[in-house]
Amino acid sequence: MKKILYVWVVVMLLSVVAAAQTSEKYTFVFKLHEQTRRYEVNITERQDTIQFEWAILRNSDWQQGCYKMGHRNIEEGDGLSWLQPVDGSKIVLPAGETFGLISRKALKSLKEKGWFVYNETTYRRTESEVADPQEFKGKKLIHVLADVDPTNMWIVDSEALPLIYKVNDNPLGIDWSVE
Repeated sequence: MKKILYVWVVVMLLSVVAAAQTSEKYTFVFKLHEQTRRYEVNITERQDTIQFEWAILRNSDWQQGCYKMGHRNIEEGDGLSWLQPVDGSKIVLPAGETFGLISRKALKSLKEKGWFVYNETTYRRTESEVADPQEFKGKKLIHVLADVDPTNMWIVDSEALPLIYKVNDNPLGIDWSVE
């Protein structure tokens, strides 16, 4: 009887640990000044932190680093970080910034009002999603356009991880997509 109880306790503890940490792997394809870079990205969520661990093969060497975002970034962030990845860097983003995703607050605004503000720019939902619904890993994508420039973004409709699936026509010249 004690053996069964111990096994049950171990199984329960393992399931709690698994639930506390989720991890997904993606390939981010960045295009900048007619160059293409493919970053392998492992996104890990641990309780109140999301970490984007990236790696890229450059000149026969693996370069790697990470971006970390705390609970406040994920919940209420209102700005996208454009910091370039630097080999060996472990960047902890300031409270208002996110990397590769929008905050849950911004997603909620987008779904309820049809717009959200990021980096002091308003992004509005377009009608193209109705005419041509797209999905990423079984989740709907929401297409938005910036009010002040030609930037297009497609955002995964997921409160758990509102990943920016694709960006194009960005005036900074940094476009990307996720595979």
